[in-house]
Amino acid sequence: MKKLLFSQKGSGLIEIIVATGVMALVLTSIIAGLTLALKTNSESEYRSQATKRAQEAMEVFRRERTLLGWDAFADVLRDNTYYCFDELPVPFEEFTPGACGSSDVIVISSQEFIRQAEVVVDETDPLSPQIRVKMVMSWSTNDNVKDVEIIQVFRKWD
Repeated sequence: MKKLLFSQKGSGLIEIIVATGVMALVLTSIIAGLTLALKTNSESEYRSQATKRAQEAMEVFRRERTLLGWDAFADVLRDNTYYCFDELPVPFEEFTPGACGSSDVIVISSQEFIRQAEVVVDETDPLSPQIRVKMVMSWSTNDNVKDVEIIQVFRKWD
């Protein structure tokens, strides 16, 4: 009779334990992938909304540049560096000067955003004055501050 080199006792149990471990690894990978996909999807949605809202506010500057003309537009913006836009559309007279505070939020899809414009009037070259407007939409997720910036340079053309 041949002697068995290895005992067959308990091998079924070992196979079950190994198979369970492999399945647990696969399921963990799937769950991690789904979680990352959901996080990326919500981040993409927030970025899309922020870009849309920043463009809306920049359109207000473009509209007012056209309606007021260069001199009046530059005169009004020369006094302040920051403007907060928690509501749109607003006429130029109702621009809120100063940096945004914690209460100046826009709520989109249960997420709080802050929309702020930084304005720099550059008249160092009197033949080619310009106004640089940087619109920033920012929001916080998991203690990380994210933002979208749009920059427009206005030049005197009239």
